[in-house]
Amino acid sequence: MLDNGPSWTSEAHVTDIMAKTQKVSTGSVRCFFLVVVLAAALGYLLLYSVQEPSQISIKEVVPKIRNEQATSSHLNQVSKSTKYSLTQNNEQKSVSSTNGTHNPKTFLSSKPTNQSTTTPIPLTKTPNKSVLTATAYAKQLQFSLESNSHVDFSVGDTIRVVFSAKDQQNNAIITNIGDYFRASISTLQNKSGAVGIITDHQNGTYTATFRLLWEGQVKIKVQLVLPRQAIDVIERTIREHPFDKVTFRRRYLVGRVSVDTRCNIDPVVFNGTRPVCDYSDPHAGGRWYCEKAANISCEEPGYHSYILGGGAKNVLRPGEEKLVGRKYELQTCVIVSDGTSITYSDLFKHTGLDILAERKRCLPGLVTPQINGFYQQGVWNSLVCHNRHFCNQLEWRSCLRGKNLHFFGDSTIRQWYEQFVKILEINDTMLPEATHQTGPLFAEDPVNNITLRYRTHGPPIRTGPTRNTNIKYIANAIDEIKGGPDDVVGLTIWSHLTANPVELYRERLEAIRAAIQRLQQRSPRTMVVIKSANTFIGGEVNGGDWLAYRFDQVMRELFEGMDVVLVDAWEMTSAQQWHKDAIHPTSDIIVQEVEFLCSFICPL
Repeated sequence: MLDNGPSWTSEAHVTDIMAKTQKVSTGSVRCFFLVVVLAAALGYLLLYSVQEPSQISIKEVVPKIRNEQATSSHLNQVSKSTKYSLTQNNEQKSVSSTNGTHNPKTFLSSKPTNQSTTTPIPLTKTPNKSVLTATAYAKQLQFSLESNSHVDFSVGDTIRVVFSAKDQQNNAIITNIGDYFRASISTLQNKSGAVGIITDHQNGTYTATFRLLWEGQVKIKVQLVLPRQAIDVIERTIREHPFDKVTFRRRYLVGRVSVDTRCNIDPVVFNGTRPVCDYSDPHAGGRWYCEKAANISCEEPGYHSYILGGGAKNVLRPGEEKLVGRKYELQTCVIVSDGTSITYSDLFKHTGLDILAERKRCLPGLVTPQINGFYQQGVWNSLVCHNRHFCNQLEWRSCLRGKNLHFFGDSTIRQWYEQFVKILEINDTMLPEATHQTGPLFAEDPVNNITLRYRTHGPPIRTGPTRNTNIKYIANAIDEIKGGPDDVVGLTIWSHLTANPVELYRERLEAIRAAIQRLQQRSPRTMVVIKSANTFIGGEVNGGDWLAYRFDQVMRELFEGMDVVLVDAWEMTSAQQWHKDAIHPTSDIIVQEVEFLCSFICPL
């Protein structure tokens, strides 16, 4: 309820004044004072009538997983929701806190330095929005080689490009602190490419660092994905609408009639008095609630789906869509005196230097540096370890012979399943009432004893109608795997959760990490593979690069130090410049991802 306190006080004040005036004599002087007092009271009332109404943020009421729910049963009907704190950890933390006892191998040697997602950043000399639009701001960025860089480059060198934006008089620096950039270096003619590392110096200047990893002419690209002002807008929408930007439903089929109820992570968003079915699973880090349908039990199976609509148009304020509706690309070729792209010579002919020489064997737990590979002729060359490339189907079958591959997560890892089915030329099947989008899917090569499995993760999932019984939390699915030297467990989870607070994502990953630790304790030789998020364009309020990047950093932090394999799809999609960003990368990129995966299954 809105606070109407000011209006009530004004009315009481007027009533009090009127009561006093009744005692005043009818003399002309006192009548004059009565007029003055009434005019003052009227002005006081008008002053409060133009004040803005109070606002209530949905953030104020957030459900917390209750400790007493930590049982295997998760179909408990509740008549009303309880207010909880989102940041309080559940019992999973004590299970997963053994990370400090692991072999101190680093999962990621140093995290990306684009600090816009890790530090609450103030603005310094932010451009006047009424004068300078985000597009104009992007065009004012100026680039130059760092002073200690030289013009003649060789393979293996590092170059740094410094950039900032200046005002229209080319004097004062007006760059935001905390803009989100991406950088890459490429030669499109032969499909070569690598990422650059962005460093925010917190003073209005940025540096993009690149390694020169192949011979030839290169083009450097720095992309302003989101200015700080757009990130502020996205962060505000998460604070004010942590759970209601996407709406889900549970559908029951009663004869020929369908009965729909709303579902979400937070039952408060229902804003109703109907009973609520609690399908939360604290063991798996999952929260899920649905309105109870009349005369239908909570245990009755139904179909999960999401409702189209809602999203950005309901949470953005007027004009904000101009900040978060697109990307601003800057291709920086004017970084040497003649205004051409950088060129550098082939050092191999002179010193025998080989960037790919003396790489390690691909084994779980290896250090993953920031620039961990590059494309050449469209083929990914890892700087982490000696990755494999397969020439024909026979080599693929030889590598995977006798293996059981279990894939869990969103559609970006379902692409791995689909690619293997295509490479091995085997038929896949679906369980009864399953869909290809969510699974469970199964494929088998009986001759070579190869099995492939895929199923989606637990809610929230933005998908068409899917039988609820076919949806399972990843932690629970991992607990069902016996494991062994021939088992490979691959997982990813990010794209369906980006519209929600990062604390929720952390809870889910902590439960998955605990399940992986249990799997490795009962079967140490089971290989676990984590696929990172990948870059994609669009939907910046509910998804998009920045939200995915922020989630990806949480994933790397939580799995650091574990004996798992990282397939860095973020870098593999950022490094290439011959395809547009897409949430589902093209087949040639997926082939490079699964080749890197197989480099650990059958290492050289």
